[in-house]
Amino acid sequence: MSNVVSLRPKRVRAPKHIGAFFELGPTYANGDHGLELENGYKLITPPRVMLGPGPDQKYGFPEFPEVPILRPEKQHYDRPPKDLEQFHLYWLISQRLKDVLERVDPAGVSFADCEVFHISGKPIEPRHHLCDVVREVDALDETASKVAVRYIDGEKLYSLGGDPELSFKRDVLGDAHIFRQKNMGGVFCDALLKQAIVDAGIKNPLHFCDVSIRV
Repeated sequence: MSNVVSLRPKRVRAPKHIGAFFELGPTYANGDHGLELENGYKLITPPRVMLGPGPDQKYGFPEFPEVPILRPEKQHYDRPPKDLEQFHLYWLISQRLKDVLERVDPAGVSFADCEVFHISGKPIEPRHHLCDVVREVDALDETASKVAVRYIDGEKLYSLGGDPELSFKRDVLGDAHIFRQKNMGGVFCDALLKQAIVDAGIKNPLHFCDVSIRV
């Protein structure tokens, strides 16, 4: 059973932002990448049907018996992946985005090698990698935020619906620039990481949704 407990009404505000934070993720512009996991039968243990963390893991990668191999379906157009795509329960990211994440906040992310091919069998260059955001924090300043709170089976959950405005406690975040918020979906980053991605010349569509407090 689920019920919304609180959601402050939307107000008209000037576009001034306090402590910019962004929800970060892939966009779906230009369609799906069309990639399939060729050796999934060796990497995914039933009843699971998607590549993801091991049974005792919440985030990160299990020890794969072999490198995941990704190839496009023949009915899809054969294009290189963008800088950030969703693949099963992970991100598929470019080498240049990996370089930025490793430089700015290596403790917040984990990577796994994969091999990505064209339909022809030629490897796609530059390389791409599987990525997971492994840092989860409880840093939300609920009093200062505008966010819907739900209870499902007695568990408190935060919803990103309804144009949320989020404030995170910097003393809790510490040096974190990319993170997940406990009991909330999505991945978040701060303005420093966003600017580092832009400065790296990454122009392929990335979803940066500003969730900052507006006054």
